[in-house]
Order: sequence, then C-alpha cells, then structure tokens
Amino acid sequence: MALFLDLDNTILPSKEAYAYAIENCAKDWGKRGLGDNFLELYEVARNQVKSQLKHHSSNRLRLLCFKMLWETQRSTHKNGFQTQDIQDVLWMEERYYYHFLSYYAEEKKKESYLKSLFPLLVSLSKEFPVFLTTNETLRTQLLKIQGFLPDEFRFTLITSEEVGFEKPTKEFFQYVIRKAGDNPKDCIILGDSWEDDILGANSHGIAGIHIPEMWGEGDEVNGLSVDEISSIQKDRNAKPKTNQADLDTNAHLISIWRASNIVIGLTFARSWLLQSQK
Repeated sequence: MALFLDLDNTILPSKEAYAYAIENCAKDWGKRGLGDNFLELYEVARNQVKSQLKHHSSNRLRLLCFKMLWETQRSTHKNGFQTQDIQDVLWMEERYYYHFLSYYAEEKKKESYLKSLFPLLVSLSKEFPVFLTTNETLRTQLLKIQGFLPDEFRFTLITSEEVGFEKPTKEFFQYVIRKAGDNPKDCIILGDSWEDDILGANSHGIAGIHIPEMWGEGDEVNGLSVDEISSIQKDRNAKPKTNQADLDTNAHLISIWRASNIVIGLTFARSWLLQSQK
C-alpha cells in the first residue's frame, strides 16, 4: 500500500510562490539599474528554454532562464558574455530562491496548513509509505520541501531529474512502481495535473484523485466515469495517454476521483488505502 503525491500545486502552493518570486525579482532588477523590462525578457527566455529542452527536467531551471535573459540584455550593448556577468546571473538565481522561500515561510504559518494539511500529512506518512513524485530538479525540490513541509513528515522523493524521464511517461511511473515495491492496484496518487499525474498513473493501474484546486471550496469526492474522463480529455484538447479501449477495459478496475481540495482528497485516500488492506 503506497500513497503517491505530486508536489507542486498539490501539497505545495507553487504557482503563488513562483508569481511572488518573479514579481520581486523584477523589483530587484530595477533597483540594480538594469531597466524596467525584466518581466518581458524573462518571459521570452523562459519560453525559449522550455521549447529547447522540452520533456527534459532542466527546462525548469531558473538559472538557465536568467543566463539567457542576461545574454539578451547584454547583446544590445556588447558582443558576448563577460566573466563579470556571471556574478549577476548567480545573483538573480539567489534572489529568486530568496523570494520563493520567503513566500513559503509566511504561507506555512496559515491555519489551513498548521491545523489541517500538515498534521494529516504527518499522520499518513506514519501509516503508509509516501512517495513524492515530481517533474523537477532535485535541488529545487529539496529546497521547497525543507522550507515548507513539517519536519515530522516522512517520504521518499522521486524527481524527474533522477529518473531521466518526466511524468506521464511510462519510464517515470515504472521507476516509481519499482521503487515502491507494491502492486499498482494497491496504490493511489493525488495530483493537480490531469495528464501528468492522473492519467499517467492510471495507465499503469494506479487509482487517482484529481485535485484541480489545492484549496478549493467544498468537501466532495466524486468518482469519474469513462465518459466523463473522455470528455475531460476532449475539452482539454490533450493527446490521450491511454486510448478509449484501454479505458473501457480497465474502468471497473482502476478508479479516478475528483476532490474539492487537498485535505478532502488525502482523507479519502486514507480510507481507500485502509479498505484496500482488508
């Protein structure tokens, strides 16, 4: 019996932290007298890195974005990169993580985390093996976890950087299953990404709970039918990771639910795991 958890925007409020960090990096950029076009330059650099390193964990490295951003900025003034520019590139990365972790430091003080999410995570990690599965670099995720999640929380961290493949590839989930050493039908995953987390795991026989909003309103957990799953795929204009025949064949064996928020989803996952033990 194993519980697989996505990290970003499932148990970590990463979208908000990211937006906060970039906004404050823009302010740092301006204070340093480097211009008022940081956000524009960063967006161009980010898109280029993501396109160039598609399906590779390195496409998430902010350092690559800052290097490319700096090269673009300097190209209008002189030819090439200078040794002295390195200090500024590393400074930008340092400021990014400073702001990112500063956001986490304040966010984790909220009652919703201290009294609801954190105690539940700690309790679950004492009852079942917990595997954190993430499309990110190891260093980045270690910093996030250290800066946000409770000390008593026990887990195994699996990043796409160490696997060599990202979710939802079969290589990633085959690695996770081997690491867990469990029958996939006895495992369940929670995640915010329909394609990467839920369908990726489901295609390997792992039940899933989709969490569209980390702190969505309500206390509902609803099972999804094969028709609903197909409809979601169509609405998202996503390429299905499993074909309709696969879904029809496994519909009575592999379940997918949608939970209103992470606490409700985790509570349901605990009941599911306990029931599976019987």
